[in-house]
Amino acid sequence: MNHVKTTFCRILTTIVLGFSIETTWACMVCIPFPKETLADQILKAQIVVLARENPEKAFSYQVETILKGNINHPEIDLFLASRTRRQLAENPEDSVVLTYDIKTKNWQSAGYATPAYGFIVREMLIREASWNPPFRKERRPRFFLPYLADEDPTIRELASLEVGQASYSLIREADRFIPRQQVHDFLAEPKYMEWWGLYILLLGVDATPAEAEIIRDAIDNHARFNQSLNLSAWATALIEIDGETGIDWLEQHYLMKPNRPNDQVLDVLKALSVQGAKVDSTLRLRIAKSYNALIESHPALAGWVARDLTAWSDWRFADVLRKLRKQSVAIDASTAYAIDYYLKRAQLAQ
Repeated sequence: MNHVKTTFCRILTTIVLGFSIETTWACMVCIPFPKETLADQILKAQIVVLARENPEKAFSYQVETILKGNINHPEIDLFLASRTRRQLAENPEDSVVLTYDIKTKNWQSAGYATPAYGFIVREMLIREASWNPPFRKERRPRFFLPYLADEDPTIRELASLEVGQASYSLIREADRFIPRQQVHDFLAEPKYMEWWGLYILLLGVDATPAEAEIIRDAIDNHARFNQSLNLSAWATALIEIDGETGIDWLEQHYLMKPNRPNDQVLDVLKALSVQGAKVDSTLRLRIAKSYNALIESHPALAGWVARDLTAWSDWRFADVLRKLRKQSVAIDASTAYAIDYYLKRAQLAQ
C-alpha cells in the first residue's frame, strides 16, 4: 500500500503541476471524456448491424447480422481500417458493430465486437424500451454494474462510462464489482484524467487509511493550485471518508471564500448536494448549515441551495433567503425563481 500511495501522490502532483504549468501539453495527451457513450449511439440509431470484411471488396464492410432496423439498409460506405481487418481475419467469430443514423445519413462504428460484446449489444437492444425515462437513470447503469471489471476492454470502458453517470447511491454499489487494484491502476493513468470521476468516488467508498490520505492530498492540491478538474468527485470522496470534518474543511477552503470562483464553489456544492441527497444521510443537517455560509459568500449560487432545501423540506433558512431577495444582489432569473419557490413553500409549511 505504501507503494500505491507513493505512485498516487506522484501522479497527482504531476497532474496538478501539469495543469498549471503545461496546460497545452496536458490537453494534448489527455483522452477527452466522450459526449455520448457507445450505448447512446446504439440505442438512438435506426439500424444496428454486425459486419465483417466484404470478401469481394477489400477494406469495406459486409453485413453479417441485422440487430435492429430494416433489412433494406443503405450501403455501408465506411473504410475498414487495416488493424481491424487483421483482427477480423485472425478471429472469425468477431465482428464490428455498425450503426446508421437516418438524420445524418451516416454509418458509424460502435465498437469492435467479440462474442461477449455482441451479446451486450443484443441485451441493450432487448432492454431499450424499459430504459426510457423515467427508468433510464436507474435501470440502464445497473445493467452495466457486473461488467465494470470485464476482460473485454470495450465492455469495461462502456460500463465505466454508463455507471459513471448513475446516482451516487448506485455508484457506491459498484464497489462490489471493481477490484481495488483496478481503481488504483486507473487513477495512476494520467491520460484518463477526464474519466477519473467514477474511480475517485469508488476510492472514497470503504477507503483504507492510505487511500484516505490520497483523497485529502488531492483535494488540498486542488485548493492550493486553484484547479477544477474532478473537483466535485474529490470533494464527494472527502465527505465520504471524513464526514463532518470534511465538510468543515470544504467550508473553510471554498464555501466561506468570496474570492473563490463560482464554478469551483459550485463543484463543491454539488458534492454536498450528492451527500445530502442520500436517503439515509446523517449529514443533511450539517450540510444545510454549511449552505448558510455559502449564501452569504456566493449569493449567485443561492438558487442551488434553495433547490436542495426545498427537496429536503428544510424551511429553516427562509429568513436568510428572504433577506437576500430584498438586497440589491445580482442574481439570474433561475436563481430568483428557485428562491421564490422555496419561500412560497416555506410559507405554506408554517
